[in-house]
Amino acid sequence: MRLRYASVPVLLVAFASALPAQDTIPIRGGQAISGTLASDSKHRYTIELDDSTFVYGHVNQLTVDVEVTVFDSKNEQIETFDAPARGPETFTFESGPRGRYAIEVTPFEQAEGDYVIEIVRVEPIARRPETRVDQLLLPFAGRDTPGAVVAVVDRGRMRFLRAYGMAELTYGIPFEANTVSNIGSVTKQFTAMGILLLQAEGKLSLEDDIRTYVPELPDFGARISIRNLLTHTGGYREIYNLLPMAGYDGEDVFPREKAIQIVQRQPDLQAQPGTEFNYNNTGYILLAMAIERITGTSFPAYMKAKVFTPLDMNDTRVMAEQGEIIPRSAHGYVSADSGGYRAARDLAGSYGAGGIYTTASDLAKWMMNYRDHTLGGAAAVAAITTNTILENGDSTGYGLGLGLGTFRGRRRYQHTGGDVAHRAYFGYYPELESGVIILSSNGSFRLNIATPIALAFFGDRFDPVPPDTAAAGGGMSEERMRVIAGDWRIVGPSTSLDMVYTVADGQLHAQATGQPRFKLVATSDTTAAFDGVEATVTFHFRADGTVDSATHHQGGAMPMIRVEKVELTAEALAEFAGGYYSAELETAIELRVADEKLKAYGVRMEERTLSYRGADEFSGRFPFATLAFKRSGSGRITGFMASNGRTKNVWFRRE
Repeated sequence: MRLRYASVPVLLVAFASALPAQDTIPIRGGQAISGTLASDSKHRYTIELDDSTFVYGHVNQLTVDVEVTVFDSKNEQIETFDAPARGPETFTFESGPRGRYAIEVTPFEQAEGDYVIEIVRVEPIARRPETRVDQLLLPFAGRDTPGAVVAVVDRGRMRFLRAYGMAELTYGIPFEANTVSNIGSVTKQFTAMGILLLQAEGKLSLEDDIRTYVPELPDFGARISIRNLLTHTGGYREIYNLLPMAGYDGEDVFPREKAIQIVQRQPDLQAQPGTEFNYNNTGYILLAMAIERITGTSFPAYMKAKVFTPLDMNDTRVMAEQGEIIPRSAHGYVSADSGGYRAARDLAGSYGAGGIYTTASDLAKWMMNYRDHTLGGAAAVAAITTNTILENGDSTGYGLGLGLGTFRGRRRYQHTGGDVAHRAYFGYYPELESGVIILSSNGSFRLNIATPIALAFFGDRFDPVPPDTAAAGGGMSEERMRVIAGDWRIVGPSTSLDMVYTVADGQLHAQATGQPRFKLVATSDTTAAFDGVEATVTFHFRADGTVDSATHHQGGAMPMIRVEKVELTAEALAEFAGGYYSAELETAIELRVADEKLKAYGVRMEERTLSYRGADEFSGRFPFATLAFKRSGSGRITGFMASNGRTKNVWFRRE
């Protein structure tokens, strides 16, 4: 008999006894099972599924932060879920062929504690596009959950617009179709348009040195153009990766001028202009300052007059300062350590790089400007949507404030956005005149549902399978693959995941710790897509052909660095212990040996465990992804260079 399960109320399920470590246990729809994780536990649950089945569940993290990994009937990984540290870790997945699927629960960073896993809904994958979106948004549709709004533009018209969950939890205000929300870095394409309009008026050129308009910036001996900042190839420190090294939290208040001060205190460029793509919010904050100085008006006022009003985006505005009252806006929420949610503040001083509040309907108007060229004309649209090529000939997959690529034979312009809590997605397929828009006030929202939404509404207009390497315009040589091969780590404010890249039979593969191996399909000489998972990776090769940094794209952009794993004894680790000080950040860090590990401590920072990677280098969790120690001629350790992907080589002197 083939069984289908409908939604089951959470409070009506029975609990099984706690699951011992390393066991495998069957689970079914409507069932909840409690478990206790030891630091080395790996709890595996199996569920029998028909073909084309949708599953929604969650792991309630009572006293432990967990990672959830789903495997298909061939034991190949489908997806990994690791968002909040407490409360529900929701997961959704879909079956392919009928068979036994597995859900694996492991502790984050060898933590210990209790959890409850529940399969809330098991049902056929919805066939109607509208019902399909309802299915995908189930984790965000509750009356106690920060929600979202989804819009689908089809052949230039709004075909679908629906809201889910709550915009404000304290007073129980639901998310609505016209709720205003923070779009984070989706803002960058708007800033690019603002710059291009000034160029059309003859007030600047993209090739101008940014110091022409912000002369306080230091001269590093190379012209850093406005174009460099728009394309993330300028070489400046990345503000939201640098400040956490000094203990800054994303919700902390700091003046916009901090972006100038960061560059002023920077000893040299991280890379020569035009030679390396390194996603950078500092540059976009400086671009907004340049606009203000050229026009003599505030960036919010300029954008309203020159960009939003001409497109009748009447519900769109730039947040001028943290805490500004924005009518009808959704409040951002993140998971609370004690469970549930807490209200979060927006990033301070981010406008230019982020800070736009808008509605899905207004974003749809902006989307169609890529077709109609109402604002800026064809020249501006072409400039934004032209791929950036580095000096070594590599493609970055990025235009001016907009990601550029293809999906199943169709061009796709897209960008994700994230403030402290808000999440946003903008994806347009110009050949289809269609796209997907998502706005959410939930810090745990997974933006990768945008692709299945697009497939639900206009999937018959995509190629049925991804194009082969040749059709994609050339692949990656095996020589380049072998340069990539090795140990890597994805690093970010909420993510730290080790990944091993290998080459077999001329094919690049990737395998995360404790997960199956994935084949990658090369889409260019620097980019590859994971086979079977909505994830891609861009490798940032240097001019000499070496590579030690990359960007992993999976519901957002996450920096990735090369690592090497080696173990040291506690006695050997003691050589690195001590106090260190960064004059650039005016910050002190203490390294101590505890539990046979080297650990980092700061006044405003949680403990960070560091792992030895050879050659006097350690790796760890954000913001200290790598620490490269330096020695004097006598062999004494004099300090370390700290890096975390977007920010590199911040000097900490040993005290």
